[in-house]
Amino acid sequence: MLKFIFSLTTIDWLNNNYWWPVLLFVVSMVVIVRIIMMRPKQQKEVDVNQYYDEVVQYLGGIANITSAALDGSRVKFQIQEIEQANLDGFKALGATGVFISGRNVKMVLPFDAKDLVDKINIEINGGKL
Repeated sequence: MLKFIFSLTTIDWLNNNYWWPVLLFVVSMVVIVRIIMMRPKQQKEVDVNQYYDEVVQYLGGIANITSAALDGSRVKFQIQEIEQANLDGFKALGATGVFISGRNVKMVLPFDAKDLVDKINIEINGGKL
């Protein structure tokens, strides 16, 4: 009996207060917009040739690069002489998290660097990937 009375008063309250569907709609829209905004941003497509010469120059030339690899979202270059590298040039390109460890230079480039790494490795290995 108490359950029946409670449900009748709840239904009466909902029928007499028309603001709750509007509030529910607004909250739903806020949640949907937040979900859409939380999606990861896609990296822009970039022509590798546009950045290849600059990256090789900033690393001290192709003769100074021992290897190039992708390390998650980072790019890892192993170079022979760290003194020849111009790390400020990478910051001008938009690289973040430039990190030096021994002869390794790691950074996050603002574009997908897979093709760039492949092209550098082909150049290092004499045309073979």
